[in-house]
Amino acid sequence: MTAARPTRRLVPAAVVLTVAIAVAWSAAIPGRSSDAAGAQSVDADEAAARATLAQLSLADRAAQLVTTAVPGTVLSQRDTAQLRTLRPGGVIVFGDNYRSRGQLTRLLRSVQAAVRGGDASGPASVVSIDQEGGVVKRIADAPPNRSHPQLGRADRVSLTRAQAKAAGMALRTLGIHVDLAPVADLDEGPAHVMRDRSFGASPALVSRHVTAFVRGLHDAGVAASVKHFPGFGGASANSDDALARIDRSRSVLDRADLAPFRSATTADADTIMVSHGLYAALDRSRPASVSPTVYRLLRDDLGFDGVAITDSLHAAGFTRAIRAGVPEGCVRAIAAGADMVLLTGSLADASRCKAALVTAVRSGRLTRDRVDEAATRVLALKARLELAGVSSAPEPAG
Repeated sequence: MTAARPTRRLVPAAVVLTVAIAVAWSAAIPGRSSDAAGAQSVDADEAAARATLAQLSLADRAAQLVTTAVPGTVLSQRDTAQLRTLRPGGVIVFGDNYRSRGQLTRLLRSVQAAVRGGDASGPASVVSIDQEGGVVKRIADAPPNRSHPQLGRADRVSLTRAQAKAAGMALRTLGIHVDLAPVADLDEGPAHVMRDRSFGASPALVSRHVTAFVRGLHDAGVAASVKHFPGFGGASANSDDALARIDRSRSVLDRADLAPFRSATTADADTIMVSHGLYAALDRSRPASVSPTVYRLLRDDLGFDGVAITDSLHAAGFTRAIRAGVPEGCVRAIAAGADMVLLTGSLADASRCKAALVTAVRSGRLTRDRVDEAATRVLALKARLELAGVSSAPEPAG
């Protein structure tokens, strides 16, 4: 049974509750800079990124393109050694990593210390998490306390923005920089695979709530990763489990599925996650995450110039679609136009991915320019988030 649509009288109370939860998790946190300063900030971020890039070896540039899971709630000596060698650009947090706020904070401090290997000037990892609310919420006792479907039914953008801000404030206090949310997919057939995670079926409704969620995260100083481009609502299956096909025409994709992603781009979303779906109207032979056509659509049609990250390359539907293993998938994704690959397996898998990228460059299969372009976008995101080692903030006087 679906929940009843809340009345207007209840919404202010919900907003007050959301703010109260956020305050319980966090002190005030600075948010995104004003639009007036936006252009200057982007230029400064890119300049900082290029300065950092110039100091990195090919192996370390390739590592910037890898986001990996880490095991457990405490790093073992082996995990620490692997992270020091790998130095991944990103780390993703799952429920298995979380027991308490203090424990997770300590874990992430250990991760960052290992990644930077004692070099305070080295780039830290971008830490991300799936904290959508509802069925996908890795930290159960943190905001948001409403799911995307509930927010869509309420259809109050102020509530959606407040929920996202509360989530962002909680994540920032833990050392998490990116929420892999919001979901921009429409709740449509044939399988309604995103029913429990979508704001709704209407492109206009989903667009306005995607915008509100992105801006709420920005209010808290946390980056958004809008997913799953170019729209997974019409998929035949969830690519986590099986090969996913989307048999929509290009005109339907343009009119419906792409609308929320256009809104996300207008709202200055920092990253967009690319799906593993096979889109018949775009590329009949390759899933979106390894299709140059899909990345051209994202860059040229939508004008998005942030970080494009893949969905997990460990998804069963992805490896089935490319008929190859994860390291090969890493090379294909970066060559196609991705800036980061998301790996949810072992640290050893991440190391193999990094090695495959380096080998691909040395063999000429992958150009150094493509690696540098992707690494620059990742480092610019780190500068925007003011991560240690890559910051465009001015040095203090004196």
